Amino acid sequence: MNKHAAIDSPGDMKPSVFRQPSSLMYADNCRDLQTAAQRGEVELHAWTRGSYPGIALGDRLPGICTTGYWDARFSQNWGLKRHCNEGFKIAYLSRGNLRLVVDDESYLLEQGQFIVIRPWQLHSIGDPTVGPSRLLWLILDAGLRRPSEVWQWPEWMVFSQEETRRLGELLTQNNQPVWDGGSELNTAFESLPQILLNRTPENGETRLKVAINTIMLGLLDRMTEQAPTLDPDLSTSKHTVEIFLRRLSMSAAENWTLDVMAEECGLSRTRFADYCKLLTNMSPVQYLQHLRLEQAAAMLRLPDRGSVTDIAFSCGFNSSQYFSSAFRKRYGHAPGSTAQL
Repeated sequence: MNKHAAIDSPGDMKPSVFRQPSSLMYADNCRDLQTAAQRGEVELHAWTRGSYPGIALGDRLPGICTTGYWDARFSQNWGLKRHCNEGFKIAYLSRGNLRLVVDDESYLLEQGQFIVIRPWQLHSIGDPTVGPSRLLWLILDAGLRRPSEVWQWPEWMVFSQEETRRLGELLTQNNQPVWDGGSELNTAFESLPQILLNRTPENGETRLKVAINTIMLGLLDRMTEQAPTLDPDLSTSKHTVEIFLRRLSMSAAENWTLDVMAEECGLSRTRFADYCKLLTNMSPVQYLQHLRLEQAAAMLRLPDRGSVTDIAFSCGFNSSQYFSSAFRKRYGHAPGSTAQL
């Protein structure tokens, strides 16, 4: 539930890259959820900042992007499309079940389970169908946009130094999105609606601080009890580059340069290029051209394809002549003859 334009399914609209700045995030918004709430199909309550739907927090509770809940009483089709968020999305399903997709892996989120989604994880919830369900959430911005960055929790969180260290490890050194909740975590999350409905940000700030600290302590306990296998490599610059390269095909036609790609990953040109070579056995420029040629080849096989020149430009090539030369070198034939092969 981010605040910008959504990513549709493969083959639909091309996604835009969202940088805040230089982040590995792709844009999304809650327009479909807002519209469903305005139609009376779903009950939606939230305190937020930025362009998230709900009552504005203003300067209160820095670090909270949004906290709220929805109640859907019947099946509907406004599911949240693939997106990333500015912070860690932590959500608890107290009723119903929802289809969840995280980094192309599909899950069935069931009553009593909670999710932890990292800022760099592409995910969709109930896309496109949302059944009868009650989902409670908070999105906390810990200052991370990439796996390799240092997290910093808001000062109003009361964790000890050891609890902070352990929570950071659990959140960044494993990719497990779905966890079993429990009665204590259920009680903690269910305290949110009472605050959101009966208070305002002005007179409910302290209660919300207490509620969120309780939720996060419960989350720490539940994640620790379920003993995930931690992988320190998931919080490295190499993993940041790996995620970037995996997503690059979604925006290969953009005007990428080595400087921009390196900046997107928060690395120097040399270090980024070294990681790219390690992961793909190609230089960044070679890998980008590889992706563009693959996309062009797929488009050329379509029965209602456009001209070779149009396809070349739509895939990020600045010259149809250069595209034809690169295509012939890669595939051994001219791009115009692809459909017959």
